[in-house]
Amino acid sequence: MRDVLSRRNFIRKTATAGAVGLGAAALLSACGKKEGGDTKAAAGCNDVSGLNAADKGMRTSNAYVDKAADPKKACDLCQLYKAPAAGAACGGCTVIKGPIAPKGTCNLWAAKSA
Repeated sequence: MRDVLSRRNFIRKTATAGAVGLGAAALLSACGKKEGGDTKAAAGCNDVSGLNAADKGMRTSNAYVDKAADPKKACDLCQLYKAPAAGAACGGCTVIKGPIAPKGTCNLWAAKSA
């Protein structure tokens, strides 16, 4: 016998798929949000798509992370950090290429000289 989809089953399956889609979207939009954190800067500073493999490896080998475990060793307090341009969330680094989160850190961190 041929399997026929009734109008009722079609509406039920469509509504279920829509609810699952909305739930997934809500869950994904909540990912990465932290209370009191600057998630906008961190989220935008993860885009390394324009870097070559060597530059990505440099970030990895120097253990760059977007959020420093020790706030006293954040990138914006490092002498190698380059402040972001007006209106930008991410800065740069004189050694590590790509976008750098102001509250990130790496193994190359060095205190700014007074």
